[in-house]
Amino acid sequence: MRQRKIRRPKKSGFSEDSGAYKGEPSPSGSAPNATVELAAGGRLVIPAVMRTKLGMKVGDRLTVRVEGNELRIHTYAEGLRQANEMVSKYLPGDLEDYLRWKREEAAREGKKQERWSRDE
Repeated sequence: MRQRKIRRPKKSGFSEDSGAYKGEPSPSGSAPNATVELAAGGRLVIPAVMRTKLGMKVGDRLTVRVEGNELRIHTYAEGLRQANEMVSKYLPGDLEDYLRWKREEAAREGKKQERWSRDE
């Protein structure tokens, strides 16, 4: 008779002693602190509390970069917000007004190009 394999539950990626389940605050007090385990293939589980706080959902595209000796992860929406914040410092008005104006300019330029190519 064949022996049955014992199935062990998969690890969640959390270290049981990390305090992550309790939402233990970090030393800076900004967000919960958790210890996670790097799995095969470089997989990392971002704890649910942190995903919720950052607005991350399954299927979201994330930006990952190294800053000094730290790994920084943020959502596409957050990256866009940061880019808008940086650019808006150099614009005379609202970013949306500027983008609308640029689109209108591009459309006018496209019409000019069409006229010139017809006249040739």
